[in-house]
Amino acid sequence: MTKSQFNIKISKDLLIRIKRQAMMSGKSLTEHITDLITNSLSENDIQNIDLSSVDKIKDLERRLLSLESIVSNREYLSQKLKPFTNSEAINCTKFMRAVFDNELKKRNYEDKSEAFDDFLQSVQVYDELNKSFSGRLKEIMLSDKPSPWTGRELNELTGEDKCNCSIRKGLIHWTGKIECPSQQEICDKGEELLPLF
Repeated sequence: MTKSQFNIKISKDLLIRIKRQAMMSGKSLTEHITDLITNSLSENDIQNIDLSSVDKIKDLERRLLSLESIVSNREYLSQKLKPFTNSEAINCTKFMRAVFDNELKKRNYEDKSEAFDDFLQSVQVYDELNKSFSGRLKEIMLSDKPSPWTGRELNELTGEDKCNCSIRKGLIHWTGKIECPSQQEICDKGEELLPLF
């Protein structure tokens, strides 16, 4: 490796500190400065900087999605509440089934009924469903081709308080994902929102 001369101007204090550090490490001033520069330019440091940037971007995206959901929910809460419509109930059905199926795969449940029982406990933290509703929820989550919720059913389930859906809260509790889309987003977009959850 050919060597080149590299002249820089630094303060006297910094030069004294670098010389002292070189002497303490048993190296010449040139060797010590070369090591310092080499270490600062190592591939690992550059890769770590790149990974750190990617992680920061992902974190910002996650936080932005969370804020969008909160803002959307606040806008929704400030409006006069309207009961679930049948088309909204269908979107809710598709969303909850997709989230349930994804979590089923993640947790490697061998028995779908066992997974449902586990999920139902999370729902019942928020609302003790009667037999009719828990049976209907089981049908929706476990059947191959269930008939979706109707607007009437969801309005009865929530006491016509759309934002207080125990199934949505149960999904959040069961999956541990607090960045859940607002109830109105779920009503409007259904399973399209799955990548955000």
